[in-house]
Formats: sequence, structure tokens, C-alpha cells
Amino acid sequence: MLPLTAITATQTDRNPWMTSIYAGVVTAIAATATALLFQAEIPVLYILAFLLIGVGPVLGYDLAMGQLGRDWKPLIGGLLSFILLILGWILWPILVGAMSKQQSIGKLFVASIVGIVLGVTALLLVGTAMGQNPSWIGFGFVLLWAVWGGACGALMTFWRAPEA
Repeated sequence: MLPLTAITATQTDRNPWMTSIYAGVVTAIAATATALLFQAEIPVLYILAFLLIGVGPVLGYDLAMGQLGRDWKPLIGGLLSFILLILGWILWPILVGAMSKQQSIGKLFVASIVGIVLGVTALLLVGTAMGQNPSWIGFGFVLLWAVWGGACGALMTFWRAPEA
């Protein structure tokens, strides 16, 4: 019989590329749920799934750093930031930065702008490649938010404040 143990460890030297992948995947899952529930015309569920898009970069950052569940305040800030659907990318850095000890609001705002620029660029590239076929819109929506989440997660890792 083998003894089973659980160990939690916080990693302080995580690669921003890995954090970008974690944050992008978590955000893409929330955006995919939003797109599928929007097509199914279930307003309550797709609005709830849209709120989870704001949690994606923070949850990906926590997963990559090995500190999942250590501080719930930034996750709550990410969830609350997308209540105003269109202004989520503006409110996200304010609420997450205000509730996080390791992140500053100004740097998160820059990260969000960089993520939106990269996400819209990816959306327009897919739109250009697909032409007038409207089937790309759901994929483009997911791609926009996945790229935004990945960029925010990577820059959160790159710009995090040292722990005291």
C-alpha cells in the first residue's frame, strides 16, 4: 500500500509564456461557453459565462504560479469587472489591481490594452481570412478573449511585485 500525500508549492520564477498559455486556455473555455450558450439563446447562462471571462487571466496566473486558492480577492474582482459587458476590459484592471497585493492598476490597464489590441488584431485576421462567411464570428469572439486573457496573464507574471 502506498501512502498518498498532497503537497502545495508556490513557484516564484514562472515563465510568462506558460502563464500566457494557462490564462489563455482558461479564458478561452469561458468564452467558448459564452459563445455556445449565446447560440443556444439562454440569456442567464451566457451572461454568467461572460462574467467568467474576467476570471480567466487571474485564474490562469494563479494556476501557473501554484497559488490557486491563496487569494480570492482578485478572482472576485475579475468576476465583478465584467458586469458591464462592454466596459469589462476597462473595469478589469481597476478591480483586479485594487484587490490584488501583487499587481498595480496602471500596469494591469496597460496589459488589458495590449491584450485588446492583440485580440482585435487576431479577430480581424480571422475575419479577413474567412471573408463574408458569418460562421467565423463565434470563433473570432473566442479568439479575441483568449488572446486578451493570455496577454494579461503573461504581463501579470512579468510585472508582478515581489513578495515581502
